[in-house]
Formats: sequence, structure tokens, C-alpha cells
Amino acid sequence: MNAPDLPDFSQFSVQDFVLDESFRRWILQPDEPTMSFWHTFMLNHPEQQAAIDEASAILLHLRVRYDDLTTASQERIWQVLDLAYDNYRQTHDEQSSAKEPIIRRLVGHPFRRWQVAASLAGVLILAIGGWFYRTNWYRQQIHTRYGETQTVTLPDGSRVQLNANSTLSYRPNWDNDADREVWLDGEAFFKVTKQQTASGRLKFITHTPNLDISVLGTQFNVNTRRGNTVVVLSEGKIQLSQPDNKKAPVILMKPGELAVAQTGIEQVTVKPEKPQRYTAWTRQEFAFDNTPLRDIAQQLNDTWGVTLVFEDNDLAERRFTGNLTSQDLETLLATLAATFDLEVTRNENNIYLRRH
Repeated sequence: MNAPDLPDFSQFSVQDFVLDESFRRWILQPDEPTMSFWHTFMLNHPEQQAAIDEASAILLHLRVRYDDLTTASQERIWQVLDLAYDNYRQTHDEQSSAKEPIIRRLVGHPFRRWQVAASLAGVLILAIGGWFYRTNWYRQQIHTRYGETQTVTLPDGSRVQLNANSTLSYRPNWDNDADREVWLDGEAFFKVTKQQTASGRLKFITHTPNLDISVLGTQFNVNTRRGNTVVVLSEGKIQLSQPDNKKAPVILMKPGELAVAQTGIEQVTVKPEKPQRYTAWTRQEFAFDNTPLRDIAQQLNDTWGVTLVFEDNDLAERRFTGNLTSQDLETLLATLAATFDLEVTRNENNIYLRRH
């Protein structure tokens, strides 16, 4: 995304976010550049979180295609919106009284097509925005900053430990008779409680870009960095399905297995693995086992948002084994420097590693 061409999102309203092409692409058809840009924006502008949450809910659950509105359908849409607005006004008198003259003036005005679309978006937000907060369609969103972890207790008592720079979304009000659902971008460790109803046990489903992970009650780690989904099972059983490939077989994972789903590759790879290595971050550690410094650099970028710059490729391929703290970046860098006899210099978020 080219920053000079972008508007000032810090001043955007809910309506502005809904109409913005970049924001809609992030919510409805995310790719790595847009995800990186918007996550960075949220870190820098936490005051916009409420507007982003509401705009996300509207786009995800209404999925209105503003650019597809035809002249013939506009009058019918206005009739529906008028009714919705009148119902909304009955319970929000003070807010709607200020907005009503504006809304009424919009009807029948000779806007160009995109202007009509913008008007409709504004009315949709006014008439329906509050409704999202009173229903299960609205998603609660938890986002961690670089260097921060957070434990979230879900409505069913399940606990999710979020790694740094990760986002967990879920509906705040869960139906006791419906499957439980969450959406993850980043990395998290799940401890899922078992839920029993008269009709049987309820599934707990974690949605990621490449996989839907279904469990009844278990412990597992999920990482969705860089467009891939990596699942490591510590306890219980997991079912993996590919939401974009209905013909793909459902995969049943056992404890001590790792599954990798890569963007653009249909087959999901499953192999034995030590879960402790992938869950070390939950104990505020990095666990490295003959790991190239290049891969260590990627983990530090995920966790701390820093970029390690190596003197040459040979240095980047040097390997390290051991457990290091994930809570203190300076201590970690000092350990690597002492181990490989390196000089470490820093310029903001760029860290340069050179041999002495």
C-alpha cells in the first residue's frame, strides 16, 4: 500500500471506513499487505478501535455491495431503510432527531451513483449500527501489541492466550445450544472447555484464513503468520477442514502432531512434532532447536516488530539451540551476540548484526 496515496484514516468515521476500498479489502478479502497495514494502524491509533469494530461488523454480516446498486432498486431500498430507521428512532430518540432532516433530504435527490451508495451506507450505519451491539452478530475484538501477550476468557470458560501482534474476534453472546466460534489472526494457545447439551457436545471452531479447526475440548496452538496456518496439538483431538475447498477430506489430528496449511497449496501437511517447542512463548520463552538465525529473526519480527539485518547470508544461516526469554529483547540480543561473537547496533526498529 502506497502511503502518500492514502487518506488520513485517523480522522475516519464508521461510515468512512465502510466506504473505503482498502478497509473493505482487509475485512472481506484480506491479503498480507493489507493485514500488515491495518494491524499497524490499530496499534498506532487505538482511539479508532470502536469505529473499526463497528465498520467490520457491518461489512462482515451485511455484505452490502454498494457499487452494485441499480436505479430501479434504490426506491425499494429506501422504503426498507425508512422502516428500519423509524424503528430505530423509537429507541434512540435523541440521536435520530439530529439525523432525521439529513436523511429525509436524501430521498429523491439526483445523486450520482457513488453518491447514492455513500448515502445508503450512512443510513445503514444509523439504522442498523446499534442493532449489531445488541445481537450476536457483533464481534468482540482483542488485539495485542508488539511485545505483549494477553489471556482472554471466553463466554464458555475457554481460555485463549494471545501472542504478540495477534487478533482474536468472537461474538460476545454465545447461544448455549450453538457451536462456539472464534476468528484468529496471529498466534494463540487454546484451552477449550467441553460443553454438553441434550443433543450432544458442542464444537468449538477456530476460523483461520486456511483452516477451520474444530474441537470438543482440548489444548492446541495456532499460528497464522505470513499467510500460512500452523496447528500444533498438545492434548485431545482436532478436526481440520479447508473452508475454501469443500472437496478436501477432513483431517483428524492426534496429540504430538503438527499441521501446516499454505496459501495456494491444497494439501495440508501433517507430521510428528514436539508441542513444547511451539508453545514455549506461553511460558515467556523462545525454544530453538538447531534453528537458523534467519528464522530467529522472523520470530523476533513477529513478537517485537523489529527487523534483524545480517552482515551476509552465511551469518543468517548460523544455527542456535537453546531457550531464551521472550520478555526482554535486549537480553536475547546480548545472548546471541555473545554466542556468535557479534556486534549489535540498532537504528529504531532495524537491528544490525555483524561479526567482530
